[in-house]
Amino acid sequence: MNSYRQDDWDASPVHPSTIREPYLMGTGVVTGEDTDTRPLAPPHSHPDAMLAWCYRGTVWVQLQESMWRLAPGQGVWIPAHTAHTARHERGSTGCYTYIADSSLITPIDDVTQVLVPRAVQEMLLHLGINDMPTELRVRIQSVLIEMLQHRSAEAADGWGEVPLPADERVRPLVQAVLADPGDPRSARQLFLAHGLHERTVLRIFQNDVGMTFARWRTGVRMTLAARLIVDGTPIGAAAHRCGYSTTSAFSAAFKERFGLTPRQHVARVQADSAHQLYWR
Repeated sequence: MNSYRQDDWDASPVHPSTIREPYLMGTGVVTGEDTDTRPLAPPHSHPDAMLAWCYRGTVWVQLQESMWRLAPGQGVWIPAHTAHTARHERGSTGCYTYIADSSLITPIDDVTQVLVPRAVQEMLLHLGINDMPTELRVRIQSVLIEMLQHRSAEAADGWGEVPLPADERVRPLVQAVLADPGDPRSARQLFLAHGLHERTVLRIFQNDVGMTFARWRTGVRMTLAARLIVDGTPIGAAAHRCGYSTTSAFSAAFKERFGLTPRQHVARVQADSAHQLYWR
């Protein structure tokens, strides 16, 4: 997914607003069959704040310096004029709700995570396919904006953010790891395969994302692992898919990343009201 160069981000166009007065918002819906392995569009931005949220499956949202892996009910606020793109895994449904800055209760100045309540999800979709009097629609939109901007404490836990280095020299390496987190090759073997010197890679990752390549790669693997085991993939199979030859090594890495063993993580998510309310 990290297939765009700095020039692509610098040249990202601003798409015209889709919101027309007196309305306060609008929502677009995209399914995995529409995109699958390719992004929705090259990097672009909007004149309005946007909430990207997942209705079903897995949705990847990419900004210039990071990626977000969204599960059902999870969303990310993206400020107006912030370049981004997205991709949906097969069978997934992603939604994009645009809200005029003048209609927000508080400004959206930073990329922030949010849980989208099930009732709000269904009402946003309902507004998109059903006719109703303008005054009623505007009143409903006003209430939905208030609900979306009501910060939930649950939204800060267990999210799949992946920081991305900006240096073009490691772009093919980053793409390879994101495409196949479980590649069993060592870091040095990967560097050699991409014609990179170890010191160069380590310096770039430390400067651009504030961590070593090994730690970053583990983070990518754990982002995938957390979703796999919650989706019901056996721990041993998840370990293998994420590049670990033994379940014990995988469990140790998982606990270091999340502070819980894989089984404890699954039990916690399944007991969480957010999981019960949103997961599909």
